[in-house]
Amino acid sequence: MVSRARRAVLAVALAGAGGLAAGCDLLDALRPRTEPIEWRRSTAIGSPSSGSLADGVRLPAEGRHFATWEPGLNRSPSRPWRRWGSDRVVRAVLAVAAAHRRANAGAPRVLVGDISRPRGGEFGPRFGGPGHVSHQNGLDVDVYYPRHDRLEAAPTQVAQIDRRLSQDLVDRFLAAGATVVFVGPRTGLAGPPGRVAALPRHDNHLHARF
Repeated sequence: MVSRARRAVLAVALAGAGGLAAGCDLLDALRPRTEPIEWRRSTAIGSPSSGSLADGVRLPAEGRHFATWEPGLNRSPSRPWRRWGSDRVVRAVLAVAAAHRRANAGAPRVLVGDISRPRGGEFGPRFGGPGHVSHQNGLDVDVYYPRHDRLEAAPTQVAQIDRRLSQDLVDRFLAAGATVVFVGPRTGLAGPPGRVAALPRHDNHLHARF
């Protein structure tokens, strides 16, 4: 939480330096600089449930519009080796997160979970948590539903989910090119048949596949 006094001091300092850059706000100025992204053209090999990833791109730990979450440890940020994906998926996550927050004033940062390992491949129980059958070739990404209380943490029960904001994320991932978005059976989230599907163990996060 940023104190009013600290806000005031920073505002004066920024004003004296010519003000904030376009598109920034005071809280952005207080956040640590986001780690750089090393972009490269990625290759998803095989299938999401039996594949690998070549020349993957690592999603930073956090940014202006998103944060990361590790389900097995229930903490933010997630460890770096859990957030590698194809360049297409990382770009989609960044674009969806930014558009979602710009369209929904007061929405929390989008909370991104597992994508893939640095070279893809098995992401089973020995890597923490119950594991993933998919997430093997950098084309799958988990995103936690926004909470009513705006906490940047995974929901622990369906009643905590902000369904309006969650549906907005489902719709935006579809528009960004996801071939299917899996949602929890008890969430009430919906979409075109064949592109939005209910899947057990997804009542606290959506799973977008590109």
